[in-house]
Amino acid sequence: MDLFVDDAALAALEARQREAQGPEAAALLVELAWHYRQRDSRHALALADQAALRLGDGPEARAGLARLDLMRAEVVALFAEFERSQALLEQARQAMQAAGDLVGIGDSHLTAGMLASVQGDNRGNLAEAERAFECYGAAGVAERALLARAWAAVASTFGDQDSTARRIAELEAGLGAAGSNAAARRAAGLLLGIARSYRLFNAARYTEAVIDFSELLEPAMRLGMVHFCLRIGNSLGASLANLDDKEGALDWVERNLKLARTTRWPLAMGDTLALLGGVLREAGELERSLAMLTEAAQWLQVAPLSRGNALVQCYLGHAELAAQRPEQALLHARNAERIAGELGILPVKVDAMVVAARAESRLGRGEVARASAERALADAERQSNPVWLAAALQGLAEIESAWPREGSSERALGLLERALAVNGGSEDVDILEALSRFYEAAGDPARAVQAERQARARMAGAQTKRVANRLSLLEMRHQAEQQRALIEYQRGLAEAEAARARELEASFQILENLGRIGREITANLDLDNVLNALATLLGELLPVSYVGISVVEPGGREMMRRSVEDGRPLPPARIDIDDPVLLAARCARERQEILVEHDVGGELGPSHIPGTRGMHASWFGPLSVGETLFGVLTIQSEDERAYGPRERLIFRTLSAYVAVAVANARTHSQLVETEAEMRRLAVTDALTGIPNRRQFLAMLAHEVERSRRHGRPLAVVLVDIDYFKSINDQHGHPAGDSVLVRVAGILDHHRRAVDTVGRLGGEEFAILLPETDAQAARAVAERLRVLVEADWTCWEGKSIAVTASFGCASLDAGELAPIAGCEDNDPAALVLKRADQALYRAKHSGRNRTEVFEAD
Repeated sequence: MDLFVDDAALAALEARQREAQGPEAAALLVELAWHYRQRDSRHALALADQAALRLGDGPEARAGLARLDLMRAEVVALFAEFERSQALLEQARQAMQAAGDLVGIGDSHLTAGMLASVQGDNRGNLAEAERAFECYGAAGVAERALLARAWAAVASTFGDQDSTARRIAELEAGLGAAGSNAAARRAAGLLLGIARSYRLFNAARYTEAVIDFSELLEPAMRLGMVHFCLRIGNSLGASLANLDDKEGALDWVERNLKLARTTRWPLAMGDTLALLGGVLREAGELERSLAMLTEAAQWLQVAPLSRGNALVQCYLGHAELAAQRPEQALLHARNAERIAGELGILPVKVDAMVVAARAESRLGRGEVARASAERALADAERQSNPVWLAAALQGLAEIESAWPREGSSERALGLLERALAVNGGSEDVDILEALSRFYEAAGDPARAVQAERQARARMAGAQTKRVANRLSLLEMRHQAEQQRALIEYQRGLAEAEAARARELEASFQILENLGRIGREITANLDLDNVLNALATLLGELLPVSYVGISVVEPGGREMMRRSVEDGRPLPPARIDIDDPVLLAARCARERQEILVEHDVGGELGPSHIPGTRGMHASWFGPLSVGETLFGVLTIQSEDERAYGPRERLIFRTLSAYVAVAVANARTHSQLVETEAEMRRLAVTDALTGIPNRRQFLAMLAHEVERSRRHGRPLAVVLVDIDYFKSINDQHGHPAGDSVLVRVAGILDHHRRAVDTVGRLGGEEFAILLPETDAQAARAVAERLRVLVEADWTCWEGKSIAVTASFGCASLDAGELAPIAGCEDNDPAALVLKRADQALYRAKHSGRNRTEVFEAD
């Protein structure tokens, strides 16, 4: 099994799996899960679960299960579940060691390298790659060994650059030799390109790095190396930022952020947001920068000891310093220094120490600032990057000037002159301006003027260089776009010819099938059934991987999307019709069909749903009956150029059928809702929302019967609001209504879960208390009476005091059966009569009290 394959090989593998049976089908599922691990991690896990259920016993099945554990280890590492990843990795490796599978053991070391890499442990990544190389060598798989060496070369770029150069030279010689495994050689060649590009980046050769990184993105996506693709995209954005092309950098990083969001890998999100925050800070957008960096820090909490966290802490230090918050800047800078030091990332460590020195200086701690700047310079002198050496020199010069001591002036001048000599970037202007100010303060106006002139000349030169860089990059992009456009044109011609041939052959069958589909979906009143029928029947007719129906919600500003992918229902989702990105929303606004086509390996469209497959042909059509828009029909395929004029004509016809089905379903739903509302209104008091008299009496009758069967007591409490007529007379009937609603709310909210509160009419309420005797009813009533008395109803700025009287009565088990010949032979009427008598006594004993019925 190859480590990486391109999209064409993956498509062929899927086609084989669909036709395969038995053990072969299970083995192919394992391979598919492996190759989807970075392309679509969640889909890979689902395939792995299917494969595990279908694998039998025996050595091949055990090898398949071990491979699935290895795949899961990589996926959960990308989701930052490091302990679980380590456990799965060990489990897979033990199974491979037991089987003597040297290639599998080598693969497990590369997965361990991935786990180390995402945690920021580049030394661990390098060590695991070298162990993988040894395993592949022992197994005699030369191309796999070559790939491991390329992996090690990439890992080495974060350390000794001389070691990286040696590894790259060895790789170039190895790739020049003949080999049979094309997939492994393509992956090794891609990793070699990444190592070369990182080396250019580390040497501050950013223009060359941009060109190389740009050429690596598409091959990385085609090979399913999404983790590396994200790293390439971020490095490309950083290179453009270092070339002072902030607009280009923001474009690339935001594009990379879209890809990172589709993966939902926490570290990928954090690293990309950190870079975006850094670029925004350099572009002068400080508030947006801090927001992005803060979000990045939250994503990176899962891996505190990582390169990404070191970067984001350093960027936050810069941003807080620019925001005049030196204490916060110092905290972030020290965190960045510690993390970068532990990981051996010298450029970040130097940058962090310079930020810390400046923060200490602003906090009034001159000697501490000087010590930090001295350490930064010492570390910067150990590496060959002129940018960081110049930054350290300039930072120390700034401290010497701010906190002078004997010899500080001469030393600061020497540091600035040395920084000017080693630096080759746009930062020269800052150094020259600092020198100009220094000469002027030292009483040397001639040299001050000379430095100022040089600063202006460098500024103009930097602008010219920026323009030249942009022109060079534009030319490169233009050539690439021309080449892609030519390929697309030729591909389109070929597919158009094939489409015409298929159209002539299938026209009659299509017409017959369309009629069958239309009859079936228009006869359905349930939208889920309409969707499932449409997906099933349409899949028999055309290449369809996804069908979605987005129905306009009441109010007309949102749609509810229901969808099916490969027969699997997807979770419903709401769509804002004003959404500027989603194509279904645009289709609803414009009421025009939309066709979008994406190349295999290209960027996914804006309407792609995270967690689903990437679609390469997408059609959106409005669902209208007359002038009324009912929604949008979405049909998508994984095939390129799947939908030509014939397919679009079919979709338009289907849209008419689906629109009628949706309209019928909506009418049916409205009738059902109206009937339900009428039933609710028949049993609910319109003002208070609690059961009305009719419903309460029905529930009382039901409870009498239940209590009689089980031999249990029941109680009823009648409640009457005191002086309610006076409230209406003094404050008006709207105020009285407000009091009724307030009292009903108190009674209903504070009742026991088994009790029922209803309004009998006017200001009178009733409470049904199952399995309750008279004394327990009194306790419930008294608690509610106190709550009513303690509450106030506010009406038009005035507080209205409200009290109520409560009458309680109960029936024991012997009183629940009707007695023939007895006047009071209805237990429900009897308990209500007794409660009313108790309420009468409460009203005539001073009101705002609770009374219990007592027999004469």
